[in-house]
Amino acid sequence: MNIWKLLVILGIVIAAIYIIPRSGKSTEIEQRGNELSIRVGKFQLTAAVIGDQIKNSFLVAGGSTGDKFYSESLGVIPLETVNQLARKYGNFRKCKSQGAYDAMRSMKSMLLYAANHDVERTLRKINKLAVAGCNTIIQMTYVQLSIINHTIEGQDTPVVITSNIPSFLVKDVKIIEKNRNF
Repeated sequence: MNIWKLLVILGIVIAAIYIIPRSGKSTEIEQRGNELSIRVGKFQLTAAVIGDQIKNSFLVAGGSTGDKFYSESLGVIPLETVNQLARKYGNFRKCKSQGAYDAMRSMKSMLLYAANHDVERTLRKINKLAVAGCNTIIQMTYVQLSIINHTIEGQDTPVVITSNIPSFLVKDVKIIEKNRNF
């Protein structure tokens, strides 16, 4: 194989790794002081940061699919609660058990907006693991958001948000453990 064919193949591999994951619907964020302008595909939001930055670890207990106005939506249980449930019930993920009931009551839903492409890619991977039913432990650094305005490209009327699910800007996220056994 000559050097030019090798360079072409290397170029295609680099394009696949760096360009393709960034194409399509991605989150774009501009910050002006305490206010953020967020675009996810055809959705445009204005949000304000509430409070300080938080770093916490969670068991991801659920994910979402479909067209959405956020980067990802996850159902999470704080790791401290997960450890308490595991000590009390063992495998608390067994359906129809008291442990599963307590875990469901402890689960918090989060609408997540990725601060950058790397975070977005990792959140997408975490969501796929959650939808597949994996017991994934993550660590996230984030701030809470208050959505001020929500519009859809091409429509003049703002969208009325009726969801009580809290929104967060995720600045960093790591997968700590996949397929955790309890």
